[in-house]
Amino acid sequence: MQKLEQQETSPQGAMLQMITAFWLPQAIHTAAKWRVPDFLKDGPKTAAELARDTQTHEDALRRLLRTLSSVGVFAETEDGRFELTPLSQTLRSDVPDSLRGYLMLVDSEWFWRGWAQLPHAVKTGQPGFEQAHGQPFFEYLSRHAEHGAVFNTAMTSFSAMSGTEVVPERYDFSKVKTVVDVAGGQGSFLVHVLNAHPHLRGVLFELPPVIEEARATLEKSGVADRCTWLGGSFFESVPTGHDLYMMKMIIHDWADDQAVRILKSCRQAMRDDSKLLLIEQLLPERRLSGLQMFIDLTMMTMFGSKERTAKEFQALFAQAGLELTRTIELVNGFAIIEARPSV
Repeated sequence: MQKLEQQETSPQGAMLQMITAFWLPQAIHTAAKWRVPDFLKDGPKTAAELARDTQTHEDALRRLLRTLSSVGVFAETEDGRFELTPLSQTLRSDVPDSLRGYLMLVDSEWFWRGWAQLPHAVKTGQPGFEQAHGQPFFEYLSRHAEHGAVFNTAMTSFSAMSGTEVVPERYDFSKVKTVVDVAGGQGSFLVHVLNAHPHLRGVLFELPPVIEEARATLEKSGVADRCTWLGGSFFESVPTGHDLYMMKMIIHDWADDQAVRILKSCRQAMRDDSKLLLIEQLLPERRLSGLQMFIDLTMMTMFGSKERTAKEFQALFAQAGLELTRTIELVNGFAIIEARPSV
């Protein structure tokens, strides 16, 4: 190991680190799966104490935590106990900006089987997920409810990275009376917007099975008297005649032809003075960050879709009878992308 560390700046050492990079997320996934960060929230514990808490093998758990402590995920004290660091704090299940849900998705066996088909995606341009599972991603989720639940939790978790919590402050809703959250999932984003702006009324539009689940969220949120929920498919139509239409991390799930169909449905529902807001990754024309590029590969492999630049969004809008009016930066490469009906 010492020899490898001495060589880590050489091409061989750097490549070896890249080749074995998957070891680290799997180790993190294992610690999070057994909720080690939750059991450490009140202070350091020994491996024996944590093994009792998590019902895992003491020596195996110690070796896992020792390894993760070597890279700063946990810290090992002088007396041999383990404690949280700022990194592992992000994996507690009881913090608002937890990334645990997203980790449970991207390092799950069924999700990784799709990623393992990246060579197929590059050779054919077709989703690796379909090659691995024999069906498109969302069809697979509809048939595997437990995995669908993991995905929904992950999307809520991923919102912590996208800056969507500041959308009500970054966008001017003062002239908006009604807002439709298209494919709004469990309704948490719509609830956030309505809570921030008491004058608004909202509509949650989702697939019928999801709407039934989201209804409880909306009724518990304190905004049910200002909100309605409707089931349907955005490939067919969306609720008509409202001031503002929002889609949060939806268009990046779809290839260009399908994305245009969704946008056309929105355009047909919009009045001439309506606006459309997309909350998406907005790729720069050059010099993408590593995270942005790997998320783009994930979209290609899982969905056959992509992350897009402003020019690419502009091209989609043009095909759907819309025009891009402005973008508002959020965090981590995300942005509010505003469009209106073309003149």
